[in-house]
Amino acid sequence: MWIMAVTVGDIARRAGTSVTTVSRVINARGPVAQSTARRVREAMEELGYARSTLLEAVRHPLVACCVPVLPEHWQLEVMGRVSDALQQMGMLTASPAIGPDLGEVEAVAAAGASLVVTPTFTPVRVRLPVVRFAEAAEAAEGRPRGDGRPAGGGEHAAHSGERIAARIDLTGGLSMAFDHLAKMGHRRIGLICNDSGTLADQLQDRFLSEHPMALLSERLPDWIARVPKSASGGTEAALTLKDRTCTAVIVQSGRQLYGVVKGIAARGLAVPRDLSVVGLGDSPTVRYIRPPATVLGFDTEALAEALTAGVRTALGAPGPGLPSVPPTFRPMLLARRSTTAVQR
Repeated sequence: MWIMAVTVGDIARRAGTSVTTVSRVINARGPVAQSTARRVREAMEELGYARSTLLEAVRHPLVACCVPVLPEHWQLEVMGRVSDALQQMGMLTASPAIGPDLGEVEAVAAAGASLVVTPTFTPVRVRLPVVRFAEAAEAAEGRPRGDGRPAGGGEHAAHSGERIAARIDLTGGLSMAFDHLAKMGHRRIGLICNDSGTLADQLQDRFLSEHPMALLSERLPDWIARVPKSASGGTEAALTLKDRTCTAVIVQSGRQLYGVVKGIAARGLAVPRDLSVVGLGDSPTVRYIRPPATVLGFDTEALAEALTAGVRTALGAPGPGLPSVPPTFRPMLLARRSTTAVQR
């Protein structure tokens, strides 16, 4: 006589729930309402289902490794390293994109993800713990505790479900860009940034406070162009700021940077002769455009290690966790041919 094995699908049908929910109960992973978990266990008992007691249950946490819908190259590089490191630790990873409605992230959460890890500066409002970056100046608004969580305060401070794995010193990075351009004689320096987002807000604030003309000119707000994160946005912004007499610009997005070069050329002008350009974040493409772009680059290996340590701390995994104070990284100025002395 053949005895049919009881499947997870059989249990789901008996309990009146989904296969995913049954899997969560069996593997003790992911949120399940107590009443639902009770129905699943009763169905397992009624059907005679039992996991082998000879095998030790192995837990493989599922981690959502998230980048924005329109990621920068440095963010992709960081998350590639993080995902590889987590998989080598025996964890499962998924790669949902962070969009305006967080739909993909919520779907991975519903599938049993334990954590969201992301190389963004923006709070991610989901019901899972989050590991992310923050701007260094936020530390004064909500200083971190020993577990990497801020003590509170500040408009952009992380909420209680977030851990800050590292802080990025954007102020220091912008100061280096300003110093580099000022030594070449530039004073009318503009900013091109995204039309929305926490990082764009922070860049604008730092630009207004750190600009070498901050105490000498009332025109600084006119030298800021907030445009879509696209090449066409960069083209529009470059021509606008050129018309406002800017001789150099600092650009948030790689996509915008390509548009700056294209837009200036379309007007019969050239970078850097007519407009010097500094980008935020390095990539192979900006190294080999014409001219190669001067950038504020990130140490992607160190940033990936910081996020991985944040995951270990959040999940209690073995290995180095977050230090008592999250590290602070300052972007590195990589001078290339997109910047030159101002033309008199």
